[in-house]
Amino acid sequence: MERSAGGASVPGLHVARLTPDDWRDYRELRLGMLRDAPDAFWTVLADVEHLAEAEWRKRSHDRTLHVRDAGGTPLGTTTVLTRETNQALGLQAGSGDALVLAVYVVPAGRGRGVVDLLLEAARDLARGLGCTRMVLQVGESNTAARRAYERHGYRLTGASLPHPRLEGQRDLEMSRPV
Repeated sequence: MERSAGGASVPGLHVARLTPDDWRDYRELRLGMLRDAPDAFWTVLADVEHLAEAEWRKRSHDRTLHVRDAGGTPLGTTTVLTRETNQALGLQAGSGDALVLAVYVVPAGRGRGVVDLLLEAARDLARGLGCTRMVLQVGESNTAARRAYERHGYRLTGASLPHPRLEGQRDLEMSRPV
């Protein structure tokens, strides 16, 4: 699938839904994102760097999306969860919600339409799951991410959660219709 927001083509980039066989790519990207932006996510590197292959295979599932270049190198990722597949941390999915989690683009992929591909693919996935609303959380000081989400129709809901490790910092909830 080669496209970006609004269906425009992004030559050389495609979106892949992961399978357990993608665990190595998922592991490398996940560890890299936690090294690069440790305060942007609720999971910390120490929580996952020791995980065995079996656990990485379990986490590498078809609700996680990667944007890859023509050579197959992952440039970005996000995961879409529903009430049935929700995790324990952060936002909890309501009925009809699709949680968009762990949006990340590697430094070499920034400015190339990767985030647009991720967010549109997440919307397509949510639509296919029968969801009616997409919800995410973003650090209140992460203005670049907020602008990207706003470009895709996300708006602040007024809800927030305290960041689990950064005292005085909040993650703001944003949502949009599917």
